[in-house]
Amino acid sequence: MAHNIIKLTRGDSFSYTVTHPLLASDEVIYFAVVYPHQPFEDAIILKGYTLEDQNVNSGDITVKLTPRETSHLAAGVYYYTIKFQKGGTLETVGDLDDPIEVKTLVERTKFIVCE
Repeated sequence: MAHNIIKLTRGDSFSYTVTHPLLASDEVIYFAVVYPHQPFEDAIILKGYTLEDQNVNSGDITVKLTPRETSHLAAGVYYYTIKFQKGGTLETVGDLDDPIEVKTLVERTKFIVCE
């Protein structure tokens, strides 16, 4: 998966496609936006996606950020990461205390917010 720098204007909508093999019912893909040294679990934006959100033909998951989610971000450099978790549900988004398996699919990559 390419590690693309994301750049957007504060308050804009945004979408990003993640392609992954078909998820099982106990698997979640997380998209997180964090400050440079902030733990994943304390992300300022954290989105979870399950099989219900995945295109079963292509494996694509579309990460969507709304204007409401980006309007509170100050201009500057943040980072995003994408993780896979087995043994999770949307009820445990961000709860990585006792998963069966966790894999980082995209290492921290710049997420730049402009005014």
